[in-house]
This record gives sequence, structure tokens and C-alpha cells, in this order.
Amino acid sequence: MHCTTFNMLLIILPLVLQNAALSQETASSEVTWDQVKPVFQKRCFACHRGEQARGGLDVSTVAGIKAGSTSGAAVVSGKPEESMIYTLPAHLENPQMPPNSAKMPQRELDLIFGWIQGGLSERVTAATTTTKSTRPTMNRPRPRMQTSTTRSMKSGTDSNAADSNAVPSTDDSENSSMAIVASKPSAKLVRPLSKVVTAVAASPTASLVAVAGHREVFFYQWTDQSLVTTIPFPVGDVFALRFSRDGNILLVGGGIGGASGKVMGFDVATGAVLFEVGNESDVVLAADLSPDGRLVALSGPSRTVKVFDTVSGKKTAEMKKHTDWVLTLAFSNDGLLLASGDRFGSLQIWEATSGNAFHTLRGHSGAIHGIVWSQNSNTVMSVSEDGTLREWDMHEGKQVRLMPEDIGGLLAADSAPAGPLVVGGRSGKLAIRQTPDQSTQLIVMEDAVTDLAMTQDATHVIAADVTGNVRLFNLETGGEAGRFHLP
Repeated sequence: MHCTTFNMLLIILPLVLQNAALSQETASSEVTWDQVKPVFQKRCFACHRGEQARGGLDVSTVAGIKAGSTSGAAVVSGKPEESMIYTLPAHLENPQMPPNSAKMPQRELDLIFGWIQGGLSERVTAATTTTKSTRPTMNRPRPRMQTSTTRSMKSGTDSNAADSNAVPSTDDSENSSMAIVASKPSAKLVRPLSKVVTAVAASPTASLVAVAGHREVFFYQWTDQSLVTTIPFPVGDVFALRFSRDGNILLVGGGIGGASGKVMGFDVATGAVLFEVGNESDVVLAADLSPDGRLVALSGPSRTVKVFDTVSGKKTAEMKKHTDWVLTLAFSNDGLLLASGDRFGSLQIWEATSGNAFHTLRGHSGAIHGIVWSQNSNTVMSVSEDGTLREWDMHEGKQVRLMPEDIGGLLAADSAPAGPLVVGGRSGKLAIRQTPDQSTQLIVMEDAVTDLAMTQDATHVIAADVTGNVRLFNLETGGEAGRFHLP
């Protein structure tokens, strides 16, 4: 017994001494505005910046934060636990921010906490490179029980998509500390996975799979999960991947939240850049290529859908009916129509060439994350965070089928001409629908599904989740057939 206690002290004492040293080091470190501003820029600027900031909250300046929102104060100097710019992103109160996204990385939350606790310093440090040593150590408040609190801070994140929507970038994972789990007698070290896989796509004509990375895309053979090659995406994080109908072009969309976005088309055989379109002031979350390869549609937090000619690079149409972030879009198989879905649950149908509004389809109560067209383009199916699939008739502009799915909020979907429909949920489950009205099989992932893609022969599905897993499943048996290991 005494030996066990002594061994425990040997484990815990170095951790206590390490934390004490870290506290001494950071006690004198002041978190300044130039250190915390990049966090707000990355996670919040898309919705909370400038004159049109949502809820009247502008987090792009210290003055804007101090001014608060239309519902009241956003920050209380010296009291992070009473400041909604900390409690909502830290998921201590509702509504949790960013919406429909994972919690911010703890390193970023610690910077916000330390900045508020230190008195909202507006001082600019001599060199911003000191950020690495200024992570505050503190006793953070524990999450509260879910309440009906509805503070007006309808914020968003750059990635999140998605989580999205997205799903946020985790490029700060290299600086993440190992967390100590002390709920059991023995100390346990837990290291989170470093990357969230935001998008996957499968070639419709070959056994090739594209997987999103940070500023790059990985190509794999799905038959043996071998890495074939990588292509760079210097624009930023990748949030949208789509192969052309003939499999010769890979469309890649993404960027940097609150800063820039673009779509690039790559020759699959050579990796050469075929075209670049869009010069956006925010990240691209959704993109698609028309069946003939002539048009590219893109959108994101701007709520504006834009269509470009891939040959001339010129914008051919711009549509502005969405009232929230556009998370997904897809051309119909005949190329005549374009569907786009947003975070508010609105599905818009446009004439692909002219950009004229064709239908506004309402019914979802949650964000739309997936769009699947029928082969004849007469109907389109939308997949939503509200847990339902809805099929819409394009001739009459009305809903013709409602399909609830018991796997939590729906975050992704795909189908093939001769295959079933597969949907992925926030619960980490995949549902396989051999017919539209019945789910016949469930597959379980480690965590919330971020994206999925069906193989060209409709025998397997590739699915990614928020913890960085990319797995291959047999659609007939539901069994795992392999895993893709990211570099």
C-alpha cells in the first residue's frame, strides 16, 4: 500500500512541479491584443466584423468588443467567466460558439481567457512571436449544465465546417499540450489527434480518392489505401473537394477564414493547375464543377453564390438570396440547375447559366450539409443537421418525401448511379439506404462524420471524422475494409 502511494507520488510530483514552474513563467506574461486578435480573426471575423456584424458585436477591435452587442455587454474586464466572448466559445453557456462546430482548441481559449483576466490589454508587444510562451495557466470554470440561455452572439468560424460546417482548422495542434486525466488513481496522458479531415472525394471513373490536408491534398488508391501523391494548395485549408464527371479534374476550394478564399482546378494525371477562380475575402466552404466542366460554382460565409467560367476565369453569375453561410452546393446532372444549401436550413435552386432564381425550398430546421441530385435531375435531396433527408420535385418546387434518420444531425451524404444512398451523422454513425425510404445498415465511426464519398463501383464508402480518422467500409457487409493513414 505504501509502495503504491510512493509510486503515485513519483508520477504526480513532476507534474505538479512542472505546472508550478509554468505558472511562475506565465504569471508575469501579459496577453496583449495583438496576440488574441488572430484568434478572433480566425474564428469570428466572418460574422462579427465591421458595420454589418451580427448581433451588433464587432470583435475586430478592442473598442468594438467593449461596446458589446445588441443584447448587452460582451466582456467584463478581469472576469472571463462572466464574459460571453469566452463562455460561449468555451461551451460553458448556450448558444455554443462557433455554431455547428467543435469547440475551439484550448490554446486559443486560454489566450482569450488570459486577455480578459489581464484587463483587456491594448498594448502591442514588441514581437508577436512571444505568443508561444504566453499561454496562461489558470483554473478555468467548468461547463455549466445546459440552460435556456440565448445570448445574442450568433458567431461563426472559418472552417468550420464543415463542420460545418464545417469543421475548424487544427493547425495549432503542434503546440497543444498533453492533458492530464485525474479521474482515476493513476495519471493518464491523452494526446488528441492532430488534424481534422474536412473533405474527401472519390473519382467516378477510377479507384482514386482525394483527402483534404492543410495546404495540400492527398491522393490514395482506395483498393489498398496506398498513398499515390500529393498536390499543394497554397491558398490555405481545404474545405471542398470534387472530381469532374469524367474524373480528369479535381476541384479544390478553401482558404483562410476571414481573410481569403479561392477555387483551383487540377489535372488529375499530372497535378498541373488548369484554372483558378474567385478572389474571395473569406474562405470557400462549398464548390462544384458543372457536368461539362465549363462552370465552377463557389460560396461560403459571404452567403453569396458565384459562378465562374473555367476558360475565361470571368464571373458569369452572382446570387444573393441566402441569409446565412452557404455550406454545400451541387450542379444537377443535366447541368441546367444549381442547388445551394445554407446554415439556416434554406435550399435555393438556381438556373446554372443565368443565375436566375428557380425555387426557394423551405422545410429544414437545421443547417443543410449535403445535396444529392437524382440521375434525371427531376428531384434533389437535401441532408440536414435537423436529422432529416428531404426530397424535392423540381417541376413543382415542393417536397415529395421526408425521411427521418436516427443518427443525430446529418453532416454528409453521397450516392452512386447504381448504388445506395449513404448519410453520415454527428453521432459518428453512417446509415446505408438501399431504398430511399429505409435504412438497412449502420456503420459506426469514432466521432462525428465530416465527409464521405462512395467509390466508383458503388461497393465501398470512404468516411472521415473530426478526430482525423479516414476509413473504408464495405457497403454490402458494413465491415471495415481498411484505413487511410495521413502523412
